[in-house]
Amino acid sequence: MNINETTSRYWNLDNESVWNSFVTEIESNQSGVATDTPQCISPLVSSHILRLLRLLIDLSLTNVVSLFGCCSNIVNIVVYLNMGLADTTTINILALSALDLLACGATLICVISISPFTAGWTLPSGAPLSELAFVAFIVYYLSVTCSAWVTTLLSVERCLCIAVPLKVKTMVTAKRTILLIAAMVVYQLVFLCLMYIHTGPPYTPSTSSMDRKVYLFYSYSIPSTLCFAVIFTSTIFLVYTLKSHRNEAMLKAVIGPSSTNTAVANRTAKKERKAIRFVFVICSLFLVCFAPNTITFLVTVLIVPELELYDAYLGSLLNLIFMLCTLFQTVSSSVNIFVYYSLNSNFRAVFKRFFCGRKSDP
Repeated sequence: MNINETTSRYWNLDNESVWNSFVTEIESNQSGVATDTPQCISPLVSSHILRLLRLLIDLSLTNVVSLFGCCSNIVNIVVYLNMGLADTTTINILALSALDLLACGATLICVISISPFTAGWTLPSGAPLSELAFVAFIVYYLSVTCSAWVTTLLSVERCLCIAVPLKVKTMVTAKRTILLIAAMVVYQLVFLCLMYIHTGPPYTPSTSSMDRKVYLFYSYSIPSTLCFAVIFTSTIFLVYTLKSHRNEAMLKAVIGPSSTNTAVANRTAKKERKAIRFVFVICSLFLVCFAPNTITFLVTVLIVPELELYDAYLGSLLNLIFMLCTLFQTVSSSVNIFVYYSLNSNFRAVFKRFFCGRKSDP
């Protein structure tokens, strides 16, 4: 099945016979046995409702959010580059903004290229526009997984600032941070190359091949789930630090034993609390938006491992869940600008100076 046929069927699932024949073909390809009679099983979510929801979620909400995310992350990159890469937190935020820009751009291209409104459009080379979905699929999974890694780095770094304040500067350096981010990108690229090169043609976003599923499992499912667990644990620690009675003692440890001036110590403690709150909000946003994806992965692997996207009965429901996961992940990649503007005074000052033509609030 080529990508044009896949796109056509993707947007014509209101016809039950199309859905059943699609399911039958997938099952035949996986089993290696031709099946002439389609399974006439009504899906849990009717094909007509699924198509309407796809128009609402994919073509409306996801499209608008990803477009906004492209613009907002460009602003983030411009502002942080003007702020300068003075510390590891800024490096992580800049990398996160770049990866979020790639994720939003890939989502936007993928949604547009398989839209029924662009069916029949071609590229200058003569290839169908829907071929862009293949490239967008690769960029999307690379950028989303790497952004999860970077968010994990950000949360772990802030926890280290609290747990070992006197050693964190030597443990977490700018060079090590850049090397870690580069290593993450290389790891994802290696698995993505294996996912398509090792499995061979057809080179489409389909994961019907078992080898391709294994590569996707180790390059996307496992890393993103582990990152979710680490960020969840780090967030709990940050909440404990902000709310517990030991908060002041921890902050004094961050300040250091040499701070004798009470006013200076109080300003430093306030700055540290703001940094903790800043990372906490970013991590909380990630957890909320990534929760549907993580829960879906755990359910399909541990509870219902036989559940497939093209299951005759539950496949339509899983299809809908995947659309919602994509929407939530796109939201996560798009709205960080509000966190930066609200909780980072340096970001706010540079943003106003660069885009509004004024220095900052008095």
